[in-house]
Amino acid sequence: MTRAPATPRSGAPGPGPRDVGAAAREPRTPVEQPATAHTPRLRAMDALRLLAALSVVLFHFTAREQHRWGMAPDEAFPRLSEVTPYGYTGVHLFFVISGFVILMSAWGRSVPQFVASRVSRLYPAFWAAVLLTAALRWAWPTFETRTPGEVLANLTMLSEPFGVPAVDGVYWTLWVEIQFYAAVLLLLLVGITRRRVLLLAGAGPLVCTALTLAVPDARGVLTGLPWASMFGVGMVLFVIYREGHTRGTWALVGLNTLQGVVVAVDQKAPAIDALTTGAPVWPPLLALAVVGAVAAVAAVAFVPAVRDLDLPVLTTAGALTYPLYLTHEYYGWALIQALHPALGRVTTLVVVVSVCLALAWVLHRWVERPLQRPMRRAVERALTRSGRRPDEPVRRPTPTSPVRATALVSAGARH
Repeated sequence: MTRAPATPRSGAPGPGPRDVGAAAREPRTPVEQPATAHTPRLRAMDALRLLAALSVVLFHFTAREQHRWGMAPDEAFPRLSEVTPYGYTGVHLFFVISGFVILMSAWGRSVPQFVASRVSRLYPAFWAAVLLTAALRWAWPTFETRTPGEVLANLTMLSEPFGVPAVDGVYWTLWVEIQFYAAVLLLLLVGITRRRVLLLAGAGPLVCTALTLAVPDARGVLTGLPWASMFGVGMVLFVIYREGHTRGTWALVGLNTLQGVVVAVDQKAPAIDALTTGAPVWPPLLALAVVGAVAAVAAVAFVPAVRDLDLPVLTTAGALTYPLYLTHEYYGWALIQALHPALGRVTTLVVVVSVCLALAWVLHRWVERPLQRPMRRAVERALTRSGRRPDEPVRRPTPTSPVRATALVSAGARH
């Protein structure tokens, strides 16, 4: 079971809209699945998420232009800074994983269930991170502060489309994610089917990539356009994982991956060079990193030795990903600035990454875990109630025989 992001230029060879429809109709070859009655947790996917986050962390600490080390990062880490600019592609890996996992979480759910799961997943840690980072920016002498109004706007997670300065620049990816959620929500509203998913994952990225390359201004608010192929390849990989593969579905994986490579070389390479110090990134290596992101998710989904890894520690590692991503940048920079004169560069880097992981664990343990479940229930209840017509009666359980009632209670206890 595999998925891979693809991003071709307009005019690049690959399946067109007719082929996308054919991919949905082709007879499917089952992919070997683990013998369980439900979709198993892919623990290795959790490990991939942490790997993606750590690659972004190292990009920010050792490649991105900033002078917390008392010098440019390429001077502080002359060898390491030749590699870590490619850590930017941790974002590509994030989005491929999202395409796979978010479609998995939406399939078979109602709209209230999906919205509640996303709200409760994103907001608790995000609110804590915004407040913690805003407080640090206010207290740390070399950081620019944010006004109370800007902080409040950031708490909505919608500050970017309204032009409000972010409390932390890493939040840009959340607005991209929200745009993808909107596409999945549209699928839920019309009904998720294999055909509709493949049409969206095939035609959608083609349109978005064409707009990205031909109309650069379109990316002003629709920041998800350059990333559509990464989400698309993840979705196709999940369809293969769930229902088996065809030549058409693998063609869509290749098409989306090609598009991802084209956009990375055409637009992300100059963006990385503008953000970093040292030598420019080498486009062929950047392209290989994008392909590697797709291949990694495919390996987790389809290679039995990787897919069937059952190490609970990997799930714990994955749980640190989101709070680590949200809080590492400013807290890491402050610690680097404070510690490197006494500890030296290498020791400081190890200590700072460790402290950032510890802070992520604190947020997961004391913010996410206590709040996610009650928030999910409250949001789902509110949406379900608001979606009921005023004249629609509340459904009441139908009478059942004692034997039937006992069976239902027993079944409920098992779940």
